[in-house]
Parts: sequence; C-alpha cells; structure tokens
Amino acid sequence: MTEATLTADISIIKSQLETEIVKYQSEIYLRQAKIHALDVFENSDTVQNWLEEKNSSLNGATPAELLNSLAGLERVIDLVNAIRHGVYM
Repeated sequence: MTEATLTADISIIKSQLETEIVKYQSEIYLRQAKIHALDVFENSDTVQNWLEEKNSSLNGATPAELLNSLAGLERVIDLVNAIRHGVYM
C-alpha cells in the first residue's frame, strides 16, 4: 500500500467518523429538546408536532432544524422556557 493510498483511506475514514459523530450529536440534542418540551407540553405527540412546525420565534425554522448544533439546542430550550413562563410571542 502506498503512502498516498493510506492517506486517502485515512481521510475517508476520518470523514465517515465525523459524519457519524454529527449524527449522534444531533440525536442527543433532539432527545434533550424533547425532554425539555415534554415538561411543558406534557404529551409526546404534541412535542413531536411542535418540533416539526415552523416557528416565527426561530426565524421560520422548525425547532428540529436547529438541533444540529449546541447553539441551536440552546435556542430551542430558551424558546421552551419562554413558553413555560408565558413570555412566548
């Protein structure tokens, strides 16, 4: 195996691992968001629907669309907390 082939293989494996990490990280963020939202909405079907509905407080994005980053998760949790405290508009 040449060094170039080995480097290419390592690059492919690294890319695949990074993709898997992002996938699992998003799943963790989704679960955290569901836990917070379930505390407010008290029904898993309502939570799922809310996560998939466009929301003007999120600039027209759905809460689920933001759950690919920690910053997005924080925005979703902030919104859930605003709803919990009755300051949601």
